[in-house]
Amino acid sequence: DAGCGTGKYSVELARRGYVVTGLDASTQLVAAAQRRASCTSVPVSFAVGDILALPAIRSYDGILCRGVLNDLLDEHSRQEVFFTLARALRPAGVLIFDVREWHQTVHRKRCEPVFETCIDTAHGQLTFRSVTQLDHQRRQLLVAEQHTLKKDNVETSSAYDFIMRCWTQAELHHHLMQAGFQAIAYFGAYDRTVAVGSTDRLVSIASLT
Repeated sequence: DAGCGTGKYSVELARRGYVVTGLDASTQLVAAAQRRASCTSVPVSFAVGDILALPAIRSYDGILCRGVLNDLLDEHSRQEVFFTLARALRPAGVLIFDVREWHQTVHRKRCEPVFETCIDTAHGQLTFRSVTQLDHQRRQLLVAEQHTLKKDNVETSSAYDFIMRCWTQAELHHHLMQAGFQAIAYFGAYDRTVAVGSTDRLVSIASLT
């Protein structure tokens, strides 16, 4: 599970019988993933590391990479990541990943540059607000998020700004082919009945053979 975050998918895969290693660059997220796994009876290994620095030991039958590749902003990293993942897979290994598709993302964000939702929690009323700006030249999303928790007329807020660089199917296909992936399929969601172009997501299943 490359870019495992808090370990949600790592733990679920382990529950289904897979031998799982979760990797993330964030020490805090790996610690959260370890806590999540400790609450279950399934064994999962976690490590702090960079997906661009995976050892080329062809260890894995499959690699899952959810919502991570949008964080790669420079051209070299976007090319190299697929070579790195391919070298970590066994000869018949499969890579499963998703990214934000640029054209549909532009369409969606033009219609909805601001997203806001409010939910009631045990700790008070939580409001989430996200504002997205489009950088067409770099094919990037500039995202400003804010969480506000209100309880007993007292508000506490936290803000987080980040950049994502979207992908096109043509760009993905070029890099996958260069890295040695041969059987490549694309979908609009993890439900494989969802067609490419009907969502702002691009899901791919790519095999080395």
